[in-house]
Amino acid sequence: MRRALSIAAAVLCVSAALTGCSFVKAVKIGEEGKYTGAKTFNASDESSADWTNIVADIKKQAEKNDLASLLGDGGLKKPEAVTLKGKVVSFESMANGKKTYLVVVPDGYKGKTEVDVQTGSIYTGTAVRDVQNEKKFEDFTNQTEWSEYAKSLNAEVDSNVIAALDFAKNDPTGKTVTLTGAAESTAGKVVVTPVEMTVE
Repeated sequence: MRRALSIAAAVLCVSAALTGCSFVKAVKIGEEGKYTGAKTFNASDESSADWTNIVADIKKQAEKNDLASLLGDGGLKKPEAVTLKGKVVSFESMANGKKTYLVVVPDGYKGKTEVDVQTGSIYTGTAVRDVQNEKKFEDFTNQTEWSEYAKSLNAEVDSNVIAALDFAKNDPTGKTVTLTGAAESTAGKVVVTPVEMTVE
């Protein structure tokens, strides 16, 4: 009996060798990285880990970029890191109340361009991602990851900047806003996504 089993095993080994087949290990979905060394991309983890450095980076870039001055010099040609101080003339809500923003008149600005400061919970645009220098497109595997990173950075704005201001309970209309953020021109307006903001 042992001889028969030995012969059968030998036949299987020879057969596998002749056909080029090999035995493989079954790997559970989600555990591939244990064997390949590749890490599963998590946009939230990436943005959370980068957030402190990104805020510092945008603040440094914005030191000489007062938004009122930029608007007076012809406006924004591309997304820019900016500082802004001005009066909140209205607190607007759209998209069933899930997208809100402040309409702000920058101090010293006499032009007609509307300045909107995004206050969540829905954010549009990718300005924070586009002005920061912590990560580049080449640091990601594909466009999908790059896009998810932008969304996660906007989520960081919501949790780290906007949540504590609680505009649902504290109407900012008529108050002065001071912020550092990423600004971009869109649809005839300037939209600012803050990375730091106070309202007084």
